[in-house]
Amino acid sequence: MKRIILLFFIVNCFVLFGQKPTSKDSSEVCFPYTVGRQILLDLNDYDRVKGILVLTENEVDTLDLKIKKQEGIIKFLESKDTTYKEIIGEKDEKFKIVDGENKNLRDDIHKLKTKNTIIEIVAGVLIASLTYIQFFLQ
Repeated sequence: MKRIILLFFIVNCFVLFGQKPTSKDSSEVCFPYTVGRQILLDLNDYDRVKGILVLTENEVDTLDLKIKKQEGIIKFLESKDTTYKEIIGEKDEKFKIVDGENKNLRDDIHKLKTKNTIIEIVAGVLIASLTYIQFFLQ
C-alpha cells in the first residue's frame, strides 16, 4: 500500500499542467472604453499623488528640523529657568542672612545704649559726688 501511495505522488509530481496553445496574439490587450478611461484617470491620479507625496515628505523633513530647533530652544530656556530659580534661592538665603545679622546688630545696639546709659548715670553720680565733696567739704 505504501508503494502505491508513493508511486501516486511521484507520478503526480511529474504531471505538468500547462496552457493550451492559442492562435491569438497575447501582446495586445483590449479593454472596454470606460475601463481604459478609468485606468488613464487612475494613472494620472497616481502621478499627481506621487508629486504630492514628494512635497509632503519635504514638508515633514522641514517640520522635523523645525521641531528639533524648537526642542533645542526649549532645553536652553529650561536650563535658563533652573539657573534663575537657583539665583532667586540664593538671593532669598542672602536676605535671610542679612535679616539675621540686622537683628543681631539691633540687639548689640540696644545693649550698648543700655551700657552707655548706665555709664552716664554712674559718671553723673561720681561727678556730682566729687563736686559736692569739692565745694562743701573743703
